This record gives sequence, C-alpha cells and structure tokens, in this order.
Amino acid sequence: MDPEEFDGDLDENLEGFMKKISSGKAKPYVKSAPLPRDDKGPVRTVVGMNFAKVVNDESKDVLIEFYAPWCGHCKAFEPKYKELAAKLKKTEPNLVLAKMDATANDAPSPYAVEGFPTIYFAPGGKKGEPIKYPGNRDLDDLMKFMEQNAVKSFQ
Repeated sequence: MDPEEFDGDLDENLEGFMKKISSGKAKPYVKSAPLPRDDKGPVRTVVGMNFAKVVNDESKDVLIEFYAPWCGHCKAFEPKYKELAAKLKKTEPNLVLAKMDATANDAPSPYAVEGFPTIYFAPGGKKGEPIKYPGNRDLDDLMKFMEQNAVKSFQ
C-alpha cells in the first residue's frame, strides 16, 4: 500500500493518540492476567489491573510475593505462604498477604523483580516506599520482617 492510500481514519486516530500522550491523558499499557474470579482464599491474587487497589491500599500493610509458575523455589514456598496467610488472616485484619505471577503481569515501579520469588512489604501509609525482603523463605524471619516494618498491623 502506498503512503498516499492511507485513509483519514488512521491519520485521525494517530493524531488523537499523540494528543493524549502530549497532554498526559494517555493511559499506560499494563500487562495483566485476567482478574481472578474467586479471590476468597488467605492469599490474595494480584494482577496488573488490580495491583493499585490491593497493594496500594493505604489502610493495609501488604506483603506481596512475585512468583513464576515454573519456579521450583516458588512452588516449595507456596504451601508455607498459604499457611502463614491463613494464620494471620484471623488475627491481623489490617494485613494482606498477596501474590502476583510476574511472568503474566507487569510489576509497577518501584517494584523490581529480578528473580523468583521476590517479596516486598508495602506498609500502610507508605506505599511509595515498599521494602524488599532480604531474607530467606523462613516463615519466622518473614514474620519478624513484617513486625518490624508494619504500620497498620501487629500493634
């Protein structure tokens, strides 16, 4: 197709898109798996489309695990993480344990996922300053880490 043969729709769409970008009204593309249908378990499932709603809820402390479905360490950690979440769900209403498949969803800035699993703690009221968990996958260490950094839970 010769350049002269483009119809006006393409020009108008491209022009409209460029105006949205220059005015700051264009929404960024976020890679996201579909929203979970049933998210009633102890560990919340986060996808690109609901990340802000779940993880950036200022009224909650949130521990989020970024995982890959094929990762052996993630598979071994999953039952322990679920057990911890079930235990804490009963006693810590202001704490959310969540997980996100980082191969099917974009992790927003400032979260940097360089390996699996990667775990962050997002304290309530400080969502712009998530804290990367530096320890191993030991539940006692994870509990201490959350207790030290919690704002809304473990009071």
